[in-house]
Amino acid sequence: MILALAFLLAAAEPSVQTDGESWNEGVEYYRAGDVTNALRVLRPLLLSRTHGARAAEVVAKLEFEKGDLEEAANAAQIALRAAPDDAKANRNFTRATDRLPAEREKAHLESVLKAAQGKDPGALLLAATKDCRALMAESGTYRTNRAEKAVALADALSKRAERLADAWIPVREFIAQSVTNEEQAATISAQIDAARKKTKDSAQKLGDLDPEAYPLLSDAENDFTRFVKLTVMPPAAMDEDLVAQSNAWMDVEAFNGRAWQQDALDYTRAFRAKFPAWAQAYEQQAQSDTNKPPFTAEDQAKISALATELEKLQIECVDKLLPPSQERAVEIINEIRELLPKDNSGGGQSQQQQQKNDQQQNQQQDQQNQQDQQQDENDSQDDQDDQQKDDQEGDEGEDSPEDQEVEAVLKKAQERSDEHEAEKKARMRKAPLPPNERDW
Repeated sequence: MILALAFLLAAAEPSVQTDGESWNEGVEYYRAGDVTNALRVLRPLLLSRTHGARAAEVVAKLEFEKGDLEEAANAAQIALRAAPDDAKANRNFTRATDRLPAEREKAHLESVLKAAQGKDPGALLLAATKDCRALMAESGTYRTNRAEKAVALADALSKRAERLADAWIPVREFIAQSVTNEEQAATISAQIDAARKKTKDSAQKLGDLDPEAYPLLSDAENDFTRFVKLTVMPPAAMDEDLVAQSNAWMDVEAFNGRAWQQDALDYTRAFRAKFPAWAQAYEQQAQSDTNKPPFTAEDQAKISALATELEKLQIECVDKLLPPSQERAVEIINEIRELLPKDNSGGGQSQQQQQKNDQQQNQQQDQQNQQDQQQDENDSQDDQDDQQKDDQEGDEGEDSPEDQEVEAVLKKAQERSDEHEAEKKARMRKAPLPPNERDW
């Protein structure tokens, strides 16, 4: 009875294939051209002591033909370990790994572009610029910690720098898709590639605890700031203008070799250059989007006049050792920001609002001094206007041909993007309403 029961239980158990049997089955599928089943059977054999090397060789070949270089490289590596001196194994491994870095980079670019889809490249650059400045501050101190903590901090900073380098990817794609002049697009793309390489190199050196990471981050921050000034839209330009002008007024130490007052002037010029086209585009969008607040012609004219006054004042602040009225420049920036249409989402405004409140408190403390100073300025206003005009004309010619070319290309790219958006909205307005939204 016991023997009969044992016989029945043994018969009920599923038979387990040996490695040799699995190998034979996989080879049959392979010879029949059934790649799916061949891989299904042979993959579990990769760690087999008896058939692992042979299975790895076949799996590497099939995965390579499928285009999955990661799996092909893993299998080829197993085959090579079993026979390090085998010429065929070495060739297969080299063939599988040669294209792997390029494929990984391609997959990474696609992932970053997908995540950035629908986002403003200029806003991404601005956020990256601030992250880069934070990294510069932290990278100067992490090596003073104990070894184990310094290594952990270095690894974290390195990963942040790698993500920072990704901010250049959607900007490069934006230019490639929007600019029709291939030569100009290639020039700007080359500059972006060089800037991204600096950022990636800084990530590697941060991970290695190399002190050379800081100079690379410094160069990257200058690149970020330069492109931000070329791409920033008027509302964000005024936000950055406020920060820079406030720092200049409070005599904050220059950052990364740039004086805050010059930064403030650069953002004002960026605002003035882009404001007319931006205001026109906003009006067109407001006509089809009732959620957008109106932007009257009177407000636009007032903003233009204030921006002109602001630029003249900032030019004088840059040129004179004793600036005439940096506080007045802060007041003008706040006036412009109040007149600009408000973003209903409120994104990124809380920090600037706090900055504004701080400046208002400082303004009250220095109000009496400002009134005396303003009186002196009014007495010589006519002479100053003439001098400021000459200074402005001279300063405006200081932009390098390289920056002018970059700005022209980015402007064309933005115009093409705006035209595409306007055409899309026009088509939407002409499209018939769905039945559930019709006013019967």
